[in-house]
Amino acid sequence: MRDRGLEYKVGLLILASTGILVSFLFILGNYSLRSGFTIYLDYNYVGSLQAGAPVKLSGIKVGKVRAVELYGGRQDPAIGKRVQVRVTAWVEDRVGDSIRSDAEYFINTAGVLGEQYLEIVPGTDWARPPIRPDTIVHDEHYVHDPPRTDLVVARLYEVLDGVSGVLRDDRDQIKHLLANGASAVAEANQLLTDNRAQIGELIGGATAFARQATTTLDKVNAGLGDGKPVASLIASADATLVTARSSLQTLTPPASSFLTDATRVTGLVTEQRLGAVDRALDSATTAAGRAGTLLDNANGVVTDLRAGKGTAGALLSRDELYSDLREMIRDLKRNPWKFFWKE
Repeated sequence: MRDRGLEYKVGLLILASTGILVSFLFILGNYSLRSGFTIYLDYNYVGSLQAGAPVKLSGIKVGKVRAVELYGGRQDPAIGKRVQVRVTAWVEDRVGDSIRSDAEYFINTAGVLGEQYLEIVPGTDWARPPIRPDTIVHDEHYVHDPPRTDLVVARLYEVLDGVSGVLRDDRDQIKHLLANGASAVAEANQLLTDNRAQIGELIGGATAFARQATTTLDKVNAGLGDGKPVASLIASADATLVTARSSLQTLTPPASSFLTDATRVTGLVTEQRLGAVDRALDSATTAAGRAGTLLDNANGVVTDLRAGKGTAGALLSRDELYSDLREMIRDLKRNPWKFFWKE
């Protein structure tokens, strides 16, 4: 009986140890009794992300990374693109509706030196359905590679090495540059010291100008008041523009008719009619020249008459001749026989 009780105890110990071992394996293996689905993410660089890494949605663990496969730039016929690294992520069904079609996928690090994990930003496109199981996400707008700290350090080292080379090779030039800079600063300081009074006056003048400008702006603001004069001016200008527009609309039909008539008249003017007009103008020019000559002759006759030239001029200008002629006419009226008989 004692041996049988000992065997029971040993059996219970083995069973308990086995149960504890299975529990540890279950816990450490990140096994889940919940149902889920798989999505595939294509990256160019995944850093140190490993299979078994947690998948988090808004900071909460909702799955794990099942596999990280190196494709090495092979063509994937399913998407028609070349793939470098494909990450297989398993996500619980309870968050399936939260992962929208515009969700973004980042590879982050837990802490400074912690493990890397897959972070999912849910997205905000509620108009389209959520992501479906077995979806391959390859768009660079949604899949983001982790920062390459190694490349940053390497490039920073190159920059520092270049700066060190410049400081080493151009030491004399740098010393000369620093000396010139110190000299320039000293000269500027001396210039400011020597012209302190002028600089003070300049600053005072600028201050006074600023005050005057402020006063002027205050007066302008006071003159404008609440803006009603400006609003009235704008309203008047708007009314003037409206009136001008209506006037133009009123004048447009008559102007169009005038242009039509002018075009018709222009069409009636032919080369033959233009030639007749030219000949008429030439004839009018000749007649005007003759009339000018006739006027000149008449002017000469009048001038001679005023000067007393000729019989008519003497008659007009000499009073005694006019008196004799009047006396002769009177005598003939008294003695008409003198027309027929001469003494």
